[in-house]
Amino acid sequence: MKINFYYYKRPIPYVDGYLLKSKFYRCNYIRFKTLYNRPALGTETVELYNFNPKSKVRASVLILHGLGSRNIKFLLWMGTHLASAGVNSTIVILPGNYTRVEHKSVSGRSYLWPEIKVMYRFWEHAVVDILSTIDLLDQLNLWKKNNCVLGYCLGGMLASIASSMDDRINETVFMATGGHIPKILYKSKATRFARKLFEDGLKTPYYLHDKERLYKTYNEQFPLVKQMSLKELISNEDIHPLFKIDPISYVHLLNKSKITSINALFDETLPLTSRILLSKEMGEANKYLLPITHTGWLPFEYFLAKYILLKLNINDLKSKKLLLKKVKFEVPFLDYLFDIKPKGDKKETES
Repeated sequence: MKINFYYYKRPIPYVDGYLLKSKFYRCNYIRFKTLYNRPALGTETVELYNFNPKSKVRASVLILHGLGSRNIKFLLWMGTHLASAGVNSTIVILPGNYTRVEHKSVSGRSYLWPEIKVMYRFWEHAVVDILSTIDLLDQLNLWKKNNCVLGYCLGGMLASIASSMDDRINETVFMATGGHIPKILYKSKATRFARKLFEDGLKTPYYLHDKERLYKTYNEQFPLVKQMSLKELISNEDIHPLFKIDPISYVHLLNKSKITSINALFDETLPLTSRILLSKEMGEANKYLLPITHTGWLPFEYFLAKYILLKLNINDLKSKKLLLKKVKFEVPFLDYLFDIKPKGDKKETES
């Protein structure tokens, strides 16, 4: 089965609205019609929160959130503080999450829905939105050569694909990210809904419901997959379709010197084998294992923001201090921004 990450590149018309500003930056809410050719109902509009420094833009960072909604509010905090330090920071809301949940669904579910056609639709759409967001930032002269993509959980998985396809991405930071989708389907707490469907008798093409056969196929085919070029990986119809949305299939295509992997020792969401397998494929990349949980690091984002400055070669003391500075806003919209209600049911797949 083929996967299609192609989209027609062209100037992107957009609308934006000024949300708030502080002494150091201003935030715009930017929207444009997705360039993906078959979006699900409710996901047609790409939504960005762009935090633009008032001083000279020294670097750019694109932040990709995890499954669900709650982590997005923490990552918006990171955008405000990195922008204060001179980094244009963009948070893209991925299709199927937060305010872009598809009709009659819940936040994050479709990326792991146990049906290849459903998963492919959302992974394709998300990659197109990520790459076209970089197109728009480039168009606005906001994407600098000194840049970084930060991906948390699902965002990191998508970053592995996007970074292998676009040489405009300089550094890639994976935060609490795993691979080997069969392991995630059968061992992650985020996929209990899928296992319940299997227990209730769901039978799927490509035997997603057959754990032992799925694992065996992965073990047999993975040595071949990690020898493939990007073109071969995307077009090959003999390998299992899950490989085409699995980060372990793409990391061999990345420059390991430009990768950082930060994992949570006490990760309660991603299975241990999933994290180990992805880390192994990253080879000599920069790797850190921290004594935190999958979401426990979120209130302590300062340390990750500081590390991103390091990767962007911003090492002056003033910039580091600005990461900690309490920001006073000149318009009273922050509470509104952080209290936007996600679409869909209260129950959601959450990273």
